[in-house]
Amino acid sequence: MQVKKIASLCAVAFAAMSGQANAAMSAAEQTIVNDAVTNGRVIFISGASATQKGFTGIIAKMFTGTPIRFANTTADSKDFEAVAGVLGADAGAWSGKNVIVIDRVKGGSVFGVDPVARNQKIESLKVTSASCGGSGAGTSSSPYVCDVTLEANGEFMAPDAGISDVAPALFVGPINTEGEIPAGTLTEAELGELTATPIYSLAFGVPVTSNVGASVSFNKALVSAIMAGNIGTWDQVDPSESGDMIVCRRVPGSGTQAVDNLYFGNFPCGGENANTPADRTSSLAAVWNNAANTYTVNGATGGVVVIENSTSGDVRNCLNKAVEAKTALPVGSYTTYGTKDRSGAAVTVSFKNGVDHKAVGVLSMDSLKDSKTTGKWQFRSLNGAGTYTWDNTANEPVATGTGIFPTLANLIDGTWDLQGWISFNIPSRTTGDKADAINKFLVSAQDPAILGSITDLKKVAAAIPGGEYSGAQVMRAQYLGNSQCAPLNRNY
Repeated sequence: MQVKKIASLCAVAFAAMSGQANAAMSAAEQTIVNDAVTNGRVIFISGASATQKGFTGIIAKMFTGTPIRFANTTADSKDFEAVAGVLGADAGAWSGKNVIVIDRVKGGSVFGVDPVARNQKIESLKVTSASCGGSGAGTSSSPYVCDVTLEANGEFMAPDAGISDVAPALFVGPINTEGEIPAGTLTEAELGELTATPIYSLAFGVPVTSNVGASVSFNKALVSAIMAGNIGTWDQVDPSESGDMIVCRRVPGSGTQAVDNLYFGNFPCGGENANTPADRTSSLAAVWNNAANTYTVNGATGGVVVIENSTSGDVRNCLNKAVEAKTALPVGSYTTYGTKDRSGAAVTVSFKNGVDHKAVGVLSMDSLKDSKTTGKWQFRSLNGAGTYTWDNTANEPVATGTGIFPTLANLIDGTWDLQGWISFNIPSRTTGDKADAINKFLVSAQDPAILGSITDLKKVAAAIPGGEYSGAQVMRAQYLGNSQCAPLNRNY
């Protein structure tokens, strides 16, 4: 009897614990989620973070009422987001029904291409009434926190669509594919599985640490040489400068890195005549320790130092910490931050204190708000010596100095041609009612009104011409034949 009583108490305790996961979700919210899951009305989109900033606006246009929001964390930076609610009109047979949309940005652009084309199951957010709601309030500012799927339990899913910063054909290995053992390039047959549609154009920029003089002039040829590892020290850029050339770049497979490789190296479009970007093995004095997964930047090596970063936030950390180390104490110790390697393993980056580390980075212009006149780094103009920063008081960007700046007007007419055309990639297996619903997401994501409503995008992104939208915040230049290996041409 005692054994049975203990077993009974354990069962009650386990039931109570399992119920805690959805304790915050109302019965009505659980019903919406359960109905969508039971009837297979779940859409999984993976890849670049391009639409994550506009996710709230896209969802508001797709759904009726106030949808329920989910994520893997309540923190600002999320690997996964999701929404559940009633789909609005013009979405096919799923209109008026409960639908879940999951958006994964973990791993970046290449995960909006390779697993989409190959029908490969990858980690997702587990949006069920039992796995969500242990914390959060179901709003965009405080989403319900959900579990992440486990491969061991067979919960991984193949994406129904993907998003990438450049067209799928540009993810050529090993330079533009993911993994410590680089994934292979998609075959022609695999590429043929995807219908790739441009969503919008996004400006990319050249961030440089503030300890590099404002009089230093940058142009495409110079930055190309830096990114290829052909310039090892800052005095090769300007005789008034000194120190190792530090490059805060992204890991292979990043869409941001792919844009940079295309613009500054003509990779992969140039074939044998393309510049391949310098990677971590280009660094001198054993800066990269493969066995320990560490970068140790001591300075005074007389050569290029390449630091690969998993996210744009890590690139910003790289730029910031490089500058902070100059005055950090005690001298000779290290200022550090964490990032991840090409397969997602933790990496520690250490800058030696008391050294004037000077760096150039790789970032899209949706980081413009982090470029401050008095900050540790600023976006630079090309063909001149100028900075492009964000004024919080005026809520506007500010151009200072000379050169061509990544303004919205210059982006739209092609004057600033360092840009990525965000691609929405739908595989041939995604058909029927699900495809109709996904097309609703696509049309919403292309809306210039949504771009104009988002602080991070309103001054740096524009809709693609020839689609459903026209007028303000729509590109006046486009790639010939929509091939991103072709030059930009004004279309009117």
